Amino acid sequence: MISSKINLHSLAFVASISVCCLNNSTEVSARETNISLDRAAIYDVLTQYSYRWDSKDSVGFAELFTEDGSLERQVNGEKIDSATVKGKDAILNYAKNSHQGRLADRLSRHHFSGIVFIELNETTAITENMALITHQTENSAPFIVSSGYYLNSWTKTENGWRISKRVLKTDTFEN
Repeated sequence: MISSKINLHSLAFVASISVCCLNNSTEVSARETNISLDRAAIYDVLTQYSYRWDSKDSVGFAELFTEDGSLERQVNGEKIDSATVKGKDAILNYAKNSHQGRLADRLSRHHFSGIVFIELNETTAITENMALITHQTENSAPFIVSSGYYLNSWTKTENGWRISKRVLKTDTFEN
């Protein structure tokens, strides 16, 4: 379950939108209100992605995905099969192995910005966001590990919005 602190942020966001709309003397439909709530909820889950991964909360990280959710990475538009993880249980195992293995001696930070909603309806959504991933070890300053953007597919479940597919499209320089 995503913390109640995050839900308060959603309510504050919706309240600010409502005040803005009331001040402009416009009428807000139930559908427009639902869209605002859905956008805020998705934004909250996306924010939790960074915090849960970077704090090495493997269980909490896996909770952000649907049962059949997947992680994928692409370079130059090509899917990297060895970097594909399918299913919530496999995502949990991947997170545990990463946090206890290759990331055990370092801080990891996922810096997200530029969240764009490509599609949003009552039960599914697609978003993109920029990403800059940094690491820091005991004897180093933070350094960039990867950059690119995430393409996210979402499904609204009985537990709220969850990631059904997350694709990291890493930057490569082509002149």
